[in-house]
Amino acid sequence: MILLIGGAGQGKLAYVLEKTGLGPESVAYDPVSARTKPIFDGLAAWVRAHPGEGLGDLLEANPGVVILCDEVGCGVVPVDPAERAWREEVGRLCCDLAKKAQRVERIFCGLSMVLKGEGTWK
Repeated sequence: MILLIGGAGQGKLAYVLEKTGLGPESVAYDPVSARTKPIFDGLAAWVRAHPGEGLGDLLEANPGVVILCDEVGCGVVPVDPAERAWREEVGRLCCDLAKKAQRVERIFCGLSMVLKGEGTWK
């Protein structure tokens, strides 16, 4: 599994499509669809819509999946407790995914910073 993180609008999806040579039809937007597609985009948005559900058996079903997640932990801490809880859940999930990932990259302005993993994409 590969985890790509970065701010909204920073080019994560364009980056992974270029790296893999895949098209938009290869992108899932929920963990169930991502069991059979190579890319799962929108982890933070999915967690917002499905709090507490986790990813189920996604990593067992599709160990090579590329997961894209917006960074939500930077910036001003929200006053709203629900917003803080969402950010906490996304952050903890990303920490867990990063531990399991073979590669973790942060995308900023379309450029990659490798945080974990060596060499080039396979």
